[in-house]
Amino acid sequence: MVCTVEPGQDANALRVVLIDTRPERRLLVRHLIESTGLVATDIGEAASTAEAVELLDREDRDVVVIEIQMPVSQGLETIAALRGRAPGLRIVVCSFHRDPATKEQALARGADVYLDKPVSSVYLKALLRRFFPELPSEEAPPEAHAEPAPARRVRTPASGRRGGPSAEPTVPSE
Repeated sequence: MVCTVEPGQDANALRVVLIDTRPERRLLVRHLIESTGLVATDIGEAASTAEAVELLDREDRDVVVIEIQMPVSQGLETIAALRGRAPGLRIVVCSFHRDPATKEQALARGADVYLDKPVSSVYLKALLRRFFPELPSEEAPPEAHAEPAPARRVRTPASGRRGGPSAEPTVPSE
């Protein structure tokens, strides 16, 4: 279960937005993220590109998890729109769409990684840890969080977003 923290209480809390037209699939991904045991301030949801852009205009986010099979606003266009608005945002495609050409297009438009569903919580946690290694988790003892984490995510005046390590993670196939 995710430890919910009030905004501003924990600078290392993960801020996520889930993008999928189907609420039941957003709920499944929400449970998947919550089961990783990582601390999360907020997990926002959007059913379209317009909702996602509006959410990102109102609030900083660290990572987007998107299903690219969206009928109204295609996921590939959403990836490009989000990347253009928030260069430091991590974009994770998590989809049942396994076509290699689509995967290449998603990565070319700005996705950081493309995961085939179903994805295990252990695998997703490992990926998020590569993006944000300083994130605390519920199983860590409280004293482990007392020292400030290394400044790996920083706010930049240009984007207002936090960026993670610049290297692309290598994600093994499940």
